Amino acid sequence: MKKLLTFLFVTATALALQANPEGYVMVSMISPGQLPTQESNIYGGRLSVIYGDCQSLYGLDLGISGRIRERINGAQFGLLFSLDDAEMNGFGLGCVNYVAGEFAGCQVGLWNHAEGGAGVQLGIVNTSTTFSGVQLGLLNFAKTLNGVQIGLSNYAGAQGVCKWLPLVNVGW
Repeated sequence: MKKLLTFLFVTATALALQANPEGYVMVSMISPGQLPTQESNIYGGRLSVIYGDCQSLYGLDLGISGRIRERINGAQFGLLFSLDDAEMNGFGLGCVNYVAGEFAGCQVGLWNHAEGGAGVQLGIVNTSTTFSGVQLGLLNFAKTLNGVQIGLSNYAGAQGVCKWLPLVNVGW
């Protein structure tokens, strides 16, 4: 009887997730083997056992690795990497945190990247094209810096006051 009830519960949950492309929860072993599909917006949480992929996520993202195509508002915890193709507002923790678009919040990892960013990057290597805020790491790089870099090697390009400098670099 327990096996039958478990089977019915799992089947009903899978059908409900498949029927609703805008879900509250996404469970992914590896994309495209996930429910709901990668075209979905998730309003709640995502668990990516190996790799998950979705359009947008508003909430909590947990897993080994994952990709979000449009926007994340919330917190992302990826053991290996988190790839955000467009925009992130919130907190990212993982070995590699990569935001290909605008970022606002805090990134903590071995390598943090934001194409355009505002907030805090804490890591071994922090990179950004345009960054406003604090970069704290061994190597910090920003083509345009409006803020502070603290690390062994810092680079701020076009609008930054200094180029390669040890310890502290301030740009505005």
